Amino acid sequence: MADDKPDIGRLVDEAAKALGLPIAAQYRANVIVNYERSLAIAQPLLDVDLDDELTPAPVFRP
Repeated sequence: MADDKPDIGRLVDEAAKALGLPIAAQYRANVIVNYERSLAIAQPLLDVDLDDELTPAPVFRP
């Protein structure tokens, strides 16, 4: 059975490399913790199943 939990450390390293954003060794652990927190906050929204037939609401013009 595969582990569904992403490797946040690798994700942070690869994203930093792709962006050309160096992360100092002393800050890497804190970056990972903050990424994990952000993922935990976003997870309930990511878990919502949306119907493929949904259309956006019309633009509100007062």
